[in-house]
Amino acid sequence: MPNDRDTEAAPDDALLTAFSGYITQHLGLHFPRGQWPELVRAAQALEPAGADACMRRLMAAPPTRGQIEQLAHQLTVGETYFFREPAVFDALEHEVLPALIAARRAAGRTLRVWSAGCCTGEELYSVAILLQRLIPDLADWRISLLGTDVNPAFLRKAEQGRYRDWSFRAVPAWLRQRHFGPPQDGLRAIAPALRRGVRFDYLNLAADLFPGPEAGAPTMDLILCRNVLMYFEPASAARALQRLGCALAPDGWLAVGVAEAGHALLAPFEPVRFPAALLYRQRADAPWPEARPAAAGLPCAVPAAVASPVAAAAAEPVPALALRARLSADRGLLDDASLCCAAAIATDKCDPALRYLRALILEEQGRSGEAIGALRDALYLDPDFVLAHFTLGSLCRRNGAAREAQRHFANALELLRGHPPDDVLAHSGGVRAGELADLMRAGAESA
Repeated sequence: MPNDRDTEAAPDDALLTAFSGYITQHLGLHFPRGQWPELVRAAQALEPAGADACMRRLMAAPPTRGQIEQLAHQLTVGETYFFREPAVFDALEHEVLPALIAARRAAGRTLRVWSAGCCTGEELYSVAILLQRLIPDLADWRISLLGTDVNPAFLRKAEQGRYRDWSFRAVPAWLRQRHFGPPQDGLRAIAPALRRGVRFDYLNLAADLFPGPEAGAPTMDLILCRNVLMYFEPASAARALQRLGCALAPDGWLAVGVAEAGHALLAPFEPVRFPAALLYRQRADAPWPEARPAAAGLPCAVPAAVASPVAAAAAEPVPALALRARLSADRGLLDDASLCCAAAIATDKCDPALRYLRALILEEQGRSGEAIGALRDALYLDPDFVLAHFTLGSLCRRNGAAREAQRHFANALELLRGHPPDDVLAHSGGVRAGELADLMRAGAESA
């Protein structure tokens, strides 16, 4: 006999369109049609009666904080680790923080840092490690390190400060030993000294008051809002960025994710290029309105180009499209990944990394012939693309083209000789040059 869930009607397109808009309104998050299955899954997890009933119940009235927390628990991504995107932390350690420290040393020895969308806390503790290294008289300073997130489960883990080895995958062993306790039950605890000045709190970037003048508090010297706004609908991202600008000190800095850097919405900030990173500085003539305490959802003038959904889709930046393609592929949404990648290539036809990404997606779809063509396109654009040579060699060998496979493997090995073994290869997800070379040699010996 069918139960209530079996008889519950599946949400139709009209309901999913409305619920997607509801999520954007109250959480800022953008779920295009290809990601609607995630909305259905989240609603089913929250409502025993089924997704349709859950969506209708939620949209019947303004959400409570508890409902927002439940939705955030189901819909937000928790991928982070210590010193993620090392080039950004190199810029912070060697350029940004020393300048801020020198300026604040002469003005009261107070420093304020905000990790907006802090997830499970690794980013904020990474900054704490840098400050401990850079400020020898740290005990004489008033340091405020604030991490905020909309997902309470993430915040609980951040407050505990205990992490598995996966969170340390980008840091050397000495750093783990110096700043963390010995492993217990597979977890390492952050050193007590690093907790000084650290605080985690709930905050919904789409609705709540931001720390700083909006909440009647001082401005922030450094705001990290990385890999957060790429999930936002463009108008929501514009509002959040304006409010971040209001919260930033006149000489303050903003760090966003690699996929978000260069977006047109960041034009009111001054971009500053470092050897391998792009950060943003508050402009002297910043166009923010006078900062003041405000009700939830501080209004702002959203550029017409992002106020229109059609124009917003056309203006989607290439890095954001590429990241959406990778995320969709990781979730098994290969059609959506393929569409995002194709849109990125249509905008930037000369980026070999996009052709390489397209090849990986095509291979996942079982379209090896087209994947080989995409890899050849990547190598036409960049003959020194190590991973494209390696991947093309692997596909050719699988398809019986042994001579072409050997040629690409030889090219990859020759290019790897120009890399120090510890070099992390671009677009590899963390694979080092020495590791790939060892893998190829082992494969050649076993062939």
